[in-house]
Formats: sequence, C-alpha cells, structure tokens
Amino acid sequence: MNANLYQVTYRPSGAEYRTVDGEHFDLIFQEGTEDAAWRIRRALRRSRAGTDRLVGLTPDPMDMPVVVDGYSDQSNGFVTPFPFKQEIEAPSIKEDALVARSSSWPALVGPHELVHALHAEIDAGFGYGNVLRLFAPDAARASNLTAPRGLVEGIAVYRESQFEEGAGRLNAPLFTMKMRAAMLSDDSWSLTQMLEPPRYTQPFNRFYVGGAHAFETWAEQGDTTSTAFFREAAALHNQFPFLGYGVGLWTGLGQWPGAIDEDLRTALRARYQRELNRRKPFTDTKTIAGRTGRNYRRPYWLDEDTVVAYLHGYDVRRGFYRIDVETGERSLIRVQTITEDYTYSLGRDTSALYASRYVPDPWVPTQDIAEVEHVDLTDGTATRLTDGGRAFAPVEAPGAVWVVQNDGPFTQWATLEGKRTRPLTNFERTRFQQIAPSPSGNTVAVLLNVDGSQRLYRVDHRRRDAVRLRPWLGLKDAIIYDVCWGPEGRYLLFSADLTGVANVFAFDTQTNDVLRLTNVPFGALEPTLSPDRETVAFVEYRHERHELVRIPFRPEAAPTVDPSRVILGTETPRPPPRRPESGADDQEFADGRSYEAWRHLAPRAIYPTLAYDPDELDLADSPLVEKLGVGVGLGLAGNDPLGRWRYQGNAYWQEGRVWGTATVQSGRWLLRPSLTVFNTPETVSTRIRTSQGPRAARLGFEERGVSLGTRLPVRLQSNVYRSVATLSLQTKYRQTRFFGDTVEALKQAGAARLTRWRDRVTVSPQALFGYRLQQNPRDVVPNQGLALRAAAEVDAWTDGVSPSRALLAEADVYLPLGLRSHTGVRIGAGFLTQNEGAVVGTSGFVPRGYEELSLGAGSFLRLGAEVTQPLWYIDDGSTLVPVYAKALYSYGFGQTLTSVTDAGSFSSSVGAGIGLQFRFFYVLDFDLQIGVAARLEPGDAELVWR
Repeated sequence: MNANLYQVTYRPSGAEYRTVDGEHFDLIFQEGTEDAAWRIRRALRRSRAGTDRLVGLTPDPMDMPVVVDGYSDQSNGFVTPFPFKQEIEAPSIKEDALVARSSSWPALVGPHELVHALHAEIDAGFGYGNVLRLFAPDAARASNLTAPRGLVEGIAVYRESQFEEGAGRLNAPLFTMKMRAAMLSDDSWSLTQMLEPPRYTQPFNRFYVGGAHAFETWAEQGDTTSTAFFREAAALHNQFPFLGYGVGLWTGLGQWPGAIDEDLRTALRARYQRELNRRKPFTDTKTIAGRTGRNYRRPYWLDEDTVVAYLHGYDVRRGFYRIDVETGERSLIRVQTITEDYTYSLGRDTSALYASRYVPDPWVPTQDIAEVEHVDLTDGTATRLTDGGRAFAPVEAPGAVWVVQNDGPFTQWATLEGKRTRPLTNFERTRFQQIAPSPSGNTVAVLLNVDGSQRLYRVDHRRRDAVRLRPWLGLKDAIIYDVCWGPEGRYLLFSADLTGVANVFAFDTQTNDVLRLTNVPFGALEPTLSPDRETVAFVEYRHERHELVRIPFRPEAAPTVDPSRVILGTETPRPPPRRPESGADDQEFADGRSYEAWRHLAPRAIYPTLAYDPDELDLADSPLVEKLGVGVGLGLAGNDPLGRWRYQGNAYWQEGRVWGTATVQSGRWLLRPSLTVFNTPETVSTRIRTSQGPRAARLGFEERGVSLGTRLPVRLQSNVYRSVATLSLQTKYRQTRFFGDTVEALKQAGAARLTRWRDRVTVSPQALFGYRLQQNPRDVVPNQGLALRAAAEVDAWTDGVSPSRALLAEADVYLPLGLRSHTGVRIGAGFLTQNEGAVVGTSGFVPRGYEELSLGAGSFLRLGAEVTQPLWYIDDGSTLVPVYAKALYSYGFGQTLTSVTDAGSFSSSVGAGIGLQFRFFYVLDFDLQIGVAARLEPGDAELVWR
C-alpha cells in the first residue's frame, strides 16, 4: 500500500470550519455555509434508507465526515476514500442539465454522493475487501470504487433522479438528448463506451450519460424494478476485484458482456427510434456552421449577416468568434474561457460582450472565483469589471451592469458598483438564471428558478437598492432554459422542454401567445432573432456537436402552444422572501465546535510492509557481496478530513535490526512544510582500498538523518492558455556509513574507516514552470507553450566525504504548426552538470537508443525535436477484460548529446515509432511507446520503448 495516497490540502487562510457531530454524518462546514450544510445533511438523512435498499451490503452505523466548503465558485461534490469523506461546495453548479428541476443544489448533490459513499462501504463477507478492511478500511473502500466509472456514476445518477419527483439528470432533456443522439447515430455507443470515461471523444461526460441509462435499463425491465444485479456484481467485486467488473455483470445479469452489450444497444435504439417516429415531422433547419466535435453556444446577431457565438471543440481554441450566417466562415474575436452555463450577453450598442469566467487563486489550488469581464468586439481586449465578484450571467442595462451572484446554494440579483457587487434581491430558495432588459430598457425579463420551477418573471418595481418581481410566463411541466429579446421588444424568444425535448419558442408580448418555432430530433437551444426580424439563429444538438443553425422567422405560420400548457401572470408563485428555515437539528448547529484536526488523526491504515532488493537474486554468494534479505514490518498512515495534517511511517526488521521512516506534513501553511526522519539500509557496489590492493565489493550502506521539505504550487494564468509553476525545496541532514559482514571481511583485509559515519547537509531544489501552455481536447501533446524543469542536488556541507553537486535542467517548446491535424511539434534542450560524487539517473536524459550510456562527471548538452501525430482515436475497449484503449499515434524524433568539456564527443539518434494510450483495470493509465532508433555514431539501430 502506498501511504502517499494521503495528502494535505491548502485552503484559504481566512476559511474557518466548524463541526457538528451526528448519526452517520459528521458535518465539517466552513463558517458562513450553515444553510447549505443544514440542507445537505437533511438530504443525506432523507435519502439514506432508499440508498441502502439500492446499494445493500453496507455497515450500520456508518460514520462519515461531510465537508462543506464555500470559498470557490467552480462547484463540485465528490467522495474520496483517502481519507473517507464527502466534500461538497456550497455554491450550485450552474449547468441546467444537472440542477434545473431540483429544489436546490444540496437536494441533488447529497443523494448522489451518498450513493458513492455507500458503494465504498460495501462489505460482502470473506474475500479481498473484507480482509483488507481489517487493517486499511480506506483501501477497501477504494477497491470497491475501482470499478467502471460509468457504473459508479450511473447508479448515483439513477438514485438522484428518484429522490425528488422530476429532478435528477435522467429526467433532464439536456442530459438525455445526448444518449438519444448517440444511440441513433451511425456509431452508437458500445457497452464499454457507456461505462468508461472517454479521453478524446465528446461528450466528455459520456460515462455519466451512458452509465445512467444503462443502469436504468437493467433496473427497470417490464413492470418490475430491481437493482439486485448491481448488488451481486458489487459483492463479487468486493470479494474478488481482480476478476474485473465484466464478470460481475455476467453474474448479476446472467449474460456474458457481449450479449449484454448487444441486448442493451438493441433495446435503446428501438425505444429511441419509436419516440423519434412519434414526434415527426421535424423542422427543416439550415446549418450555418457545424462539424463533429465543435460546439457553438449562445449566438447573438451583430447585423443581418453576422452573429457572434462562443465556440469550443476538438480542433479550435475556445473563445468568442464572428460567424458569417451565409458561409459559416468564422474569425476569432478572443480566446476565452467561460462559466459552464455559457450565459454571456451582447452589449446594448453591440460593440462589446459581457461574460464571466473562473479566475483561479494563485495560491489555493481549489479556489476559482467567477469574475465578470467586458470584451471589446473591435480588438478583442478584455477588461475585468469585478474583483472577488462571484458573479455570473452579466448583462448591460441602462446605466448599469447587472449580474447573478452566488448566495450559498442559491443566487441573488446584484448590480456592479465599481469592482464590487451590491445585491438587489434577498429571496429565499431562488436561483437567478438570466436577466434580460428589453431593447428599450422599459421591461426586464428575469429567468428564475424557485424550488425547481424555472419560469420567466418581470420587474414589477425597481428602486436603487431593491427590485420586486412578478410572475410573467411559465409552461406547465416544462423548464425554460434561456431568454432573448427580439430587436423591437415585441417577441421574447426562449427554449423550453415542453414535450420532453428542448425546442425554440417565441412569446408575443402583445397578444400573450406562445408560438412554437421548432420541432427538432434531440434539442434546440439559445435562439436569437435577427435585426430585420427575418431569421432565427439557434443551437441544435446533434451527436458529438452543437451546431449553429437558422430558420426563417414566420410568427404568423407558427403553431400556438395550447393555452392550457401556458401559465401567465399570477398563476406562477412569487419568489419567496428571505426567512430562516427551522429544523429539529438547529440546536445542534448552535452547539457546534470549532474544527480540531487532532480529533481525526487516529491511524487510518495499519498495513504490512515488505523490503527486498530483487537484484540480490542475481548476486553470487561471496564474502565480498552483502545481501540484506527480506525485511518485514508494519506501516501506518493518518490524515484529517480537511487535509491540514498527514503522517505516515513504517518500521521493519531486516539484517538483524529495526529500520524505518516517519513523515509528518501540514497543509495549514502556504509552503506545506514536511518533516521526515529516517534510518534505512541498501547495498551499493564500490571499490575499496585494502592492503592487498583495490577490491570490488557490494556493501551494506546505512543512511540516517532528518529532512525538511516545502512545496509551493502556483497558478499564474488559466484562461485557455495556462501558466503554472511548482517550487519545492528539500534540506536533508544525513549520516552514512558502510555496515555488515562484508565490511568486517574487508577490515580484516586491511580496509580502514569503513564504518565511520560521514555527515552531509544536502539542499535539493526543484522547479517546474509552464508558460502559456495550450492543449485542445484531441491533442496528444500541447500545441503551444513553454515547459521548463530544473532539479539540483548540492551538498552544502560535508564531513569526511566528497561533496556532491548536480544540476539537471530541461526546456521544451511546443509549436502550433498543425492545429487542425492535432500534430504535436516539440523542440527541446537539456543540460546536465555533475561531479563524481553525484548520483543522477540519466536514462531519460540521454538520446533514445543510448539508455545504457553512463555519464560520468562533467557537463552535457542535449538537443532534440519530436513530432507526434494521432492516427486513431479509439476510445473503446473490452468490458470482460478491463482494458480501454484511448488513442494510437505515431512519433518521430531526432536527438543529439554532447559533452561540453569534450566538444568532439557526440551521441545522436533519429527514429520513429508508434504509441498507444490505454487504461487498465479502470484506473491505471499507460502510455506505451515502441520504436526504432538509428544511432548515428555507431551506425546501428536499437529497439526503444518507454
């Protein structure tokens, strides 16, 4: 077991946490997130019984920390086994496909993560997991979750979709449309593709989509619902994980995976085709721009011939583009990231865009704040409008800029004042999605979610410090996803899932009629009406892409939505005013205490250790060869839920005595300091002077001492182009000496001072720096940027031993010479300098084909270039044998190495080969390269692989 699985986490210095103990779930929440924490625990408690029935075979009681954070806007929820905990961000994810029908983010994420937690806790009786749980419960939990990700997430999505009526992703048309489009395509997903995360193929949440629909199909057959198949598969995996989950599915479903695959695909294709036939005929749309792997989002008209849209995809850098509506030709405005809701807006004079993106904190790796930017359409420059804004969906209003601002798991309407925000609402249980002033500014449409009902409101009264809303438009049993005014303010265009599929509608504000403008197979979103009111442009989803399409705007010919499905005016509930919710456990929150890490630092794993050098098998028995034999012992590790502290250590018996190491590290401070003490043995080959002359021998070598370490990761930029750095420094005081029977034999032969302790203080700095690195989804290597790496080891002080000094530095430049073909071009250089006392591994530094070349003392320069070309994006594999192939690619290289002190010495090679990226047993990723290197100086060729 690798105890380094436990790591520290640095959090903002001002983030203080409190603890509320409870049955099954101990809340650890950041101060200020009490409401979200209370809602999360309520959802966990209410969903526990149903999730127990779904998963089964779990211990009772369960004791699980639930961490609730509030310092980041890029929300998430997850379960980790190292250490075992749930961790949830209080702010809601902004993606409608996930949360639109849920009463709140906690009501969705709590039940979902509880499934993962109970899945991790499965104990089916005697077997691998049961035995492992005795001394390393977290490792047993990790083993349970080492399953196809699609199955792990599929059961969780299935459960979240049952907890609240109509909520959850299996009830979300923007989620299910991806499954329907995939299964009715010419290349429908295989079972393995449904269950494994794709690396190079959209949608990148394919394993969520496919896994959830597969699980639902297996669980709900005919008129019966049963998840016994999962319990049987999970139990077998818990006992015998090395069989792979394909055998478990075979056991649970009674068919071998090939037959399961065929039956599943046949059933889903037939069902979706019947639904499609029932909904025909479909709207005839004209594609403006569309290609597999490209996603156009939220278009706005700049004039009658041009729209601006956000674009990302396989072979383009994400950002804002101008698109000609006749030819589909595009030109870049600005490379830019955006929040996951894609809710940006066009300025009132069409000269600028207003958008939000996540800005990373340089020092806190888990903190990203949503900030608003003004993007000039003339030159593409961006100006930051907020500082710590936590703001989304910005829009320019007459005399102001309005935003949606996070408020715990909900949101409020706010206005910008300087670079700060000031709330204009104080509603309870509401999530503002979009604010849309009319062209005249006299009417403001507001897309608002109240308890999972997402409809349009309009401003009834507005003062400088507050606004009051009144209901305007809703559709019965449907979600409205977006809103956009027509050029004269009569028509309000929006998309909604009135029939279970998102389509485009227009609301005539003069007649109160709702007109249906499209009927598409899978989904239509984000409509916008041209300035001449002749054309509607919108986004249509098709397999692996969001296309930009258009249709004529003919309101007089559009069918009117049945008035019984339309909710006007006061029939829609008003947003509730802010009032505290009370519950039976409020007193528990009042009695909570400040978080204390020491309460959680009992050992989380006590495990056997084995120390052995396999090279000893090849050594002949000789008085001059020391063999240590096998060392056996115990190790332990611990970590608190917030990652403020971690420790690990081991002690083992070898060569007649006890050895070991111990480390403690803190994430409480920026530099993540660590302290390690050690006393360890190894064997080394050396030549020893004796009275009989030099003798070759393999001696026992003891090293003991103490090490102080620091590590500082820094995020310098993260806006399509990424600039990052990681700095670390280790200072080690160590004493070394030879020991063992071989030493005694050499002493009798006249060798002297072998057992004397030799002291040294070694400083080992390391630095990694990436500047403007950029990699599109189908690039095997970055297509642009600079990567620098440097590591040094310097003996700052020694006593009785020659000082060691070594420096290894490398630089790689990635050139954007083949963006469309995903060709990677890298030019690199490396420099190594070392003295005789240095011990630096150089097999990765020398040119390919020269791995056995030994570099002694001196300085060396290496130059090279490499071209990488993807050949096949496989993204498929086997369910029975847990292997998943990602991509096959070719590469070619040329490298040369020379000694700086001996300019006439060169080692050069050129060559080519193929590489395969694949995943084994669901979590083990490999990148295997095999090729031939032609060595220029010897004039021969070597088979090379890595």
